[in-house]
Amino acid sequence: MIFYCYTAGMEENTEITFENEFHKERIGLPRKGILLLIAALVLLAGGVTAAALLLPKPSGLPQFSEIMTSNHAAFDHPDYGTVDWVELYNPTDGDIDLSGYGFTNEIKRSFRYRFPEGTVIKPGEYLLLYCTGGTEQSDNDPFCTGFNLSASGEDLFLINPNNVEADEVHVPALEADTSYAKNASGVFAVSVIPTPGKENRFE
Repeated sequence: MIFYCYTAGMEENTEITFENEFHKERIGLPRKGILLLIAALVLLAGGVTAAALLLPKPSGLPQFSEIMTSNHAAFDHPDYGTVDWVELYNPTDGDIDLSGYGFTNEIKRSFRYRFPEGTVIKPGEYLLLYCTGGTEQSDNDPFCTGFNLSASGEDLFLINPNNVEADEVHVPALEADTSYAKNASGVFAVSVIPTPGKENRFE
């Protein structure tokens, strides 16, 4: 605050600013503290996110095992013909309940396909999803996703009931009747011997 006073011995328009510094100190310190707090929270959030990305996914989760995106003659479904398919595997020694899990090729639509309640993969067993565009899941065959996969490549996501990724895989462009399968070392590679519902094979 600035006062203009006219008193004896003072020049005209002399400024008296004795409260200016007081107000600056009272206002400036809290603002600085708030800025420091915001900066600390941003750094903390960044550190937590980075740590989460570096941590391995928990064990005991279902895994993608084999994917076919251009099925011409390798697998013939009795009702849907030569459809694309995705194979899941239970690598644990206990049952995995997929109730509430979702599967998608678009991360923003985490439940584009939802597993039916009571869906269980036994230890060491496989489960096939049939990626049939326009054919929705039904009571007769609840494992039809209702959408196709792209032979030119895409990302696939398995989402748990809490909307957290349980597994994901980037599928590259695949030639007809080849699959993208996980080998014995746990690494995905192209296979010319697709084995839906069975142990993966390579040349």
